Amino acid sequence: EDSQASAKTRFLGGDPPMVVQGVLGGSTADFASAGMSADLSAYAAAGNWDELYPAGLAASGKHNGTWVSVPVFVDTVNWLFTNKSVLDAAGIDEPNSWRDFIFSLQALKQHGVIPLAIGGEDWQETVAFDHILLAAGGANFYERVMSGDLDAIGSGTMVDAFTKFSFIREFTDEGKAGRSWNDTNNLVVSGKAAYIFMGPWATGGYGEMEEGKDWSCRLTPWSETVTALADGFHFLKSDNAEDQEAQRLFAAALTDPDTQIEAAAAKGTLPAVKGADPAKFSGCATKAVSRMNSGKTVTHWNARSSGLKSALKDTVTAFWNGDMSAAEGRDALLAAVKSN
Repeated sequence: EDSQASAKTRFLGGDPPMVVQGVLGGSTADFASAGMSADLSAYAAAGNWDELYPAGLAASGKHNGTWVSVPVFVDTVNWLFTNKSVLDAAGIDEPNSWRDFIFSLQALKQHGVIPLAIGGEDWQETVAFDHILLAAGGANFYERVMSGDLDAIGSGTMVDAFTKFSFIREFTDEGKAGRSWNDTNNLVVSGKAAYIFMGPWATGGYGEMEEGKDWSCRLTPWSETVTALADGFHFLKSDNAEDQEAQRLFAAALTDPDTQIEAAAAKGTLPAVKGADPAKFSGCATKAVSRMNSGKTVTHWNARSSGLKSALKDTVTAFWNGDMSAAEGRDALLAAVKSN
């Protein structure tokens, strides 16, 4: 945010930087809305960018259909982490459907462990809600909601989502209020809880435990969807011909698929371009690359407009910690999006 504020100041002062690095989407859209962004349409056409990227990630590089940014790396957010030893002790297989997941929650509760660990922060609750939206309506519904589609937000499918979200509350523990994400993740690591919905940053907590044997990371098992945050470079408008040529060369280098894939593998993250070989990656990243190649990638709410993001988090946390009905949750979200 500081770098973006500095870039805006420099732009207004007549000395704009050529690019700004960061998460693409809501915050970088502010530059485009203010008329500060470069139009990369010619570069995109020459490099066939629309074919390089999954549609959901291509959208994060555009403003009103015009390319203004280059996605480079990706974080996938919709992970379900599981302590496999906890499931084994309860005689439960890892779930492959929403119905299987609910059955496992019920069985784990009877076994005397915390079925689902969720912390007490609005963003943790909303990360969990991602999986619920995918269970209720799938990738297209998720994309419509995150795009602010009022018909989708006000639909019966959204009531179903809040119904499902309310149902899983009974399988969490009473100590969740105010709890940090890492303390929540430690419940799963230590075997006190079976599952947590969390982003890729949770993997570090499992230390020397063996993935696939002691624990597992799986993208939402009841959907073929990847909810992703694209990190990259937003290009700012310049009237200087030398700067424009430098921007063209930099954009060409950033969008070279081989370079991007190799850089992502070396960095331990994921490339934004399609077609990476899962064999070049390891652990959870291998699964993410495979899903991105075969499934549907949509942009996560944390890369959407600040208004949509605030409306979603505020409503989800109010619903989760209150006594609203599912229909009231739907109506509250619809009203919040309209007002933002």
